[in-house]
Amino acid sequence: MALPRTVLRPLGGEQYSSSRHSLGLYQNVITVCRYALPAGPQRRPDEAQVKASMRQALKTVVLEKLPSLRVGVKGEDTKQPVFVSLPSLDLREHLEWVARTPGQASDAYDAQLMRDLERENARPWLDVATHSPWRVIVYLNTADGWADVAFAVHHALADGMSGAIFHGHLVETLNSQAERGVDAAGDRSDKSEQGDMLAFTEQPTIIATQEDLVKFTLSWSYTISTVWRELAPAWLKGVPKAEAYTGHRVTLEPKLKGNLRVFHLTPDHAAALLAGCHAHGVTLTALMHVLLMVLFARRLPADVASSFKGGVPVNMRPYVRKPADHNNPALDVFRSFGNFVASYFYTYGADAVADGRAVAATASEDDEKVWRAASQVGTDLKARLANITEDNVLGLMGWISDWHDWWRKHEGKIRESTWYLSNTGSIPATGGLSTAADAAESPASPPQWMLTRNFYTQSSLGKDALINLNIGGIRGGEMSFIVAWHHGVTEDEFGDNFAKDLRACLERFATSGHFGVPSRLSE
Repeated sequence: MALPRTVLRPLGGEQYSSSRHSLGLYQNVITVCRYALPAGPQRRPDEAQVKASMRQALKTVVLEKLPSLRVGVKGEDTKQPVFVSLPSLDLREHLEWVARTPGQASDAYDAQLMRDLERENARPWLDVATHSPWRVIVYLNTADGWADVAFAVHHALADGMSGAIFHGHLVETLNSQAERGVDAAGDRSDKSEQGDMLAFTEQPTIIATQEDLVKFTLSWSYTISTVWRELAPAWLKGVPKAEAYTGHRVTLEPKLKGNLRVFHLTPDHAAALLAGCHAHGVTLTALMHVLLMVLFARRLPADVASSFKGGVPVNMRPYVRKPADHNNPALDVFRSFGNFVASYFYTYGADAVADGRAVAATASEDDEKVWRAASQVGTDLKARLANITEDNVLGLMGWISDWHDWWRKHEGKIRESTWYLSNTGSIPATGGLSTAADAAESPASPPQWMLTRNFYTQSSLGKDALINLNIGGIRGGEMSFIVAWHHGVTEDEFGDNFAKDLRACLERFATSGHFGVPSRLSE
């Protein structure tokens, strides 16, 4: 007998996401991975076999791997939303298939996929209190031997890293099925209504809130200054100091109208870029921050933009106080869903921006500007990571009594940053093994299912930066870049050309060793 719907726990910091969802400002985060289909001594699986294998693996992930996929959010339009367990799940509401044309040119396919994902990022959920808010869309191309699997999820259930965790479980399960010789093609019960209905007999165990698992410490000076900045009337604050350029002020309309552009670096080009970072002792994240700064500086004159501010999310899983429990996947923060994210903002002052804006006499000198600035960004970011749990605004989230009102009050405010850059890193082609026990049980034969691409998108928010850049990749393989902007916040021509210039800089470095960042100020 299925269990009744039961309250699991109140939402903590997840109200940041649940409130904006209930206001219609944000729907989901979507992680897309390309799966290379099995290609053994026999022919590739046909469409029916792929669908049966995927469906069976997804069932296993729901039932055994990720308990959060059996959870809803009740009362998200109130001040006290809660996570609730669901008694059952109809897989037909969560798994969709889209056929792709074989042999389509890569750029044409990517453009089509971006239009699809723009719609998916704005697509509403069913009642989130009675239907778990996640879905899987499989863009299937059996003739060319791959499937792009898009996992979309309500951000209150999962953060960006959780999307990679989902794909890790799914590809591991697909390979486990193949290793055990599960005859997916013969599992025709999946096509029946009974086969698609999953009834749950145990309550899911979901991970605790970030506030419970990460110890944040606050000084009185930081607390008072932050509360003053947020709550004090403008006339008491005096003359505001000069702000970094962030374009138009925040507007929460029009809702969910985003633009996405994608490009990929080949494995060789990605390896060359990472080798360059290693040779200069900087991280990819620090390098990309500076490239974004220089691209902005060489498009906007000093009298328009003398200073910029970049933002980056910080994965807080390594700061969790309770060690990972590999015997209980629901308590292993590295293998389960959750929201473990902080933000770090870096301001580029007038001198740094002026230096980035000026084109050096030679390509080598121009590159040296980039590497020198990236080294400074990396040093400052490393210093902040060492004390990220101290004087962090996340420690004050419990002070907000009405998140819906908090969002409404952002209308007309200055944006937090000029750009926001998220680098979720690279994931193993087979999902990764995180424990010795897993490694001991791993198959001796080569895996049949492989991940060859990884990136993620998210709903466009009127509070967003002018440009959002998401980076993801496959370890030793491709690296993917998503450039995104909100409709009306950034002009489409600016966004398109920005993405093209960024791609050209990275590909040029991979082939020539020089970025060649162009200046558009004379256009």
